[in-house]
Amino acid sequence: MHIAIVIDSYNDANGGTIATKRLVEELRNRGHKVNIISAIHEDPSDPGFYKVPGFVLPGTGASLENMKFLFGRNDRKVFEQAMKEVDVVQVQFPFLMALGAVKAAKRLGKPVVGAFHVQPQNIMAAMGKTSRSLERFIWATFKFFLFKRVEIITTPSVFAANLLQSEGVKAETFPISNGIPPEYYKDHCVRPDWFGDRLVLLNIGRHAYEKRQLLLIEAVRRSKYKNNIQLILAGRGERTEELIASGKSLPVEPFIRYISPQDKFTFLNTADLFVHGSFVELESLSCLEAVGCGLPCLISDSKYSAASMFALDERFTFIADNPDSLAAKFDYWYENRDSLRSDRIRNEVHKMAEKYRFEKVVSDYEAFISGVVNKN
Repeated sequence: MHIAIVIDSYNDANGGTIATKRLVEELRNRGHKVNIISAIHEDPSDPGFYKVPGFVLPGTGASLENMKFLFGRNDRKVFEQAMKEVDVVQVQFPFLMALGAVKAAKRLGKPVVGAFHVQPQNIMAAMGKTSRSLERFIWATFKFFLFKRVEIITTPSVFAANLLQSEGVKAETFPISNGIPPEYYKDHCVRPDWFGDRLVLLNIGRHAYEKRQLLLIEAVRRSKYKNNIQLILAGRGERTEELIASGKSLPVEPFIRYISPQDKFTFLNTADLFVHGSFVELESLSCLEAVGCGLPCLISDSKYSAASMFALDERFTFIADNPDSLAAKFDYWYENRDSLRSDRIRNEVHKMAEKYRFEKVVSDYEAFISGVVNKN
């Protein structure tokens, strides 16, 4: 098949862009042709790249610059050039560029599929604002640009599909996970000496307000066992320096830095718990990666997040934005760390991972897109 992917930025800016990159790479490996319509491409020499102008929203410049994210502008000539030979068009984000892309696809008689990879809270966090009226405005904007203009929308989870429906979106939804890439698997890595016998809590992701890394630091501070807890906040972002400063007050200074893929794999296979405090997630790539390595996840029960579906049971969830609730779970798992490190729990997590394996997910996507094309 020949697919056009419309995405504002095609890089590692966020979970949605990373998931798209992984999907495109695998589709191309399977012999499909994929055009990328974007304002940013980390490899501009890609023969399938069609560039549109980019911009940032007022008030989000510093945050988006740190994330290396630009919104795309509409460019009718670029759209038609990129879409004229394709079988189907997939639009990844409900921003300004989606409006022109959907119109161009329909003008050319191409089937067009939307996607749901971003919530209003993601935008609000980048703006540093919280407001119910702003949330409603952003939802209305998403619907205007994309969700009310397509008949089919892919979502990364059933949670995401239900959220769209609760917002009055009438399009048919198809939940397809972003999947666990093959490089994330359970392995017998050597536990780093510097871990010692501490309870090792791992968090991986962009250092940003909505990811709630400061909550993790505060929960460790309130734990009875804070002298024996090693917190790892792997990543970088606009809040990295703030996290480093806050972490210095803990008895065991947190490990806060960007890490190599090899270190990431080692930590995922040797830490005791993956801790995910984010209050907004439509699935969670970081939890998928942890589950793929058999690492149990301790997850916020935020009503804006689907991530709690990766928790084995209630012992692996905590009350959203509540440091005392999270500290109590740290205390429980410190006292039961032998059970936490047991093969039984790791095997339960590994079994959960099987339905999210990337090969299966991409095959599901192929079947879905084939159905869309054949129906047209």
